[in-house]
Amino acid sequence: MPHTPEQTSEASLGLKRGDLVLDTATGRVGEVMDNRWNRYQLRPLGGGREWHANPLNLVSPRMNGPRCPECRRIKSAYYAASHDGDREAAARWTTEMGLHQRAAHP
Repeated sequence: MPHTPEQTSEASLGLKRGDLVLDTATGRVGEVMDNRWNRYQLRPLGGGREWHANPLNLVSPRMNGPRCPECRRIKSAYYAASHDGDREAAARWTTEMGLHQRAAHP
């Protein structure tokens, strides 16, 4: 019996909704929105049109080794806002991480 798109046989990277990743194919940083059809759906930092990314092209901060203190501070604030259900604050911290990543980790 053929697989439906939702029944993927590919192993997941273990990324969760809200995780920040770098799509090495496009050079864009995005927020994970979903994982279907052997692809991750990513949204640009601060919002915008989502795009599909091959999991083989994604690099997460967890895979890059230890985060700098500012990355840890921003990520902690993002998770606190997400946990509290404050979507506006979470979006601001997502944008802040993108700006920080571009400035400090080119």
